[in-house]
Amino acid sequence: MDTAARKDRRVWLHIGVIFGVLAVLLAGVILVALALSSGAKQEAPVMLREQCAYEMYEIRTGEVRLTYRITLQNNTGKDLVDFAMRGVLRDDYKSGYLLNADASVEQWGTHSKVFTLKDGETQTWDIVLTAPYYRNDEKASGALPQLYAIYPDGSEAAIKAQ
Repeated sequence: MDTAARKDRRVWLHIGVIFGVLAVLLAGVILVALALSSGAKQEAPVMLREQCAYEMYEIRTGEVRLTYRITLQNNTGKDLVDFAMRGVLRDDYKSGYLLNADASVEQWGTHSKVFTLKDGETQTWDIVLTAPYYRNDEKASGALPQLYAIYPDGSEAAIKAQ
């Protein structure tokens, strides 16, 4: 075999090795991404609808504070530590009572935005949802909000009412 043929063969061998290494790296990146995305799915506690109630509202400059008593039950199989919540008040937004449906959530009296619920535990909190007020003649609907648990890793899960 002449020198030119050996040189061509070596070039093609190098190109093959480079493509092989790139293929292995790409496969690794894809596997890591899939593992991270499947692990990001969090379970949430459930809201026990019969033990929840709208309590009151307070209008402040440009916002309304709606107070609810909610009972959550953790059946996820693990402790839910230091999660936050956000609320969506669709009925009050649709009626024109609020400028948008999104509301921040904090514990009444303590102003803490962090909640902990051990596995198997049921706990009741008075919470305050704060949202921008539209300043019209409508009144708060009193409908329970849709709540979402926001975990320390940034993932989020809907809290379903039962």
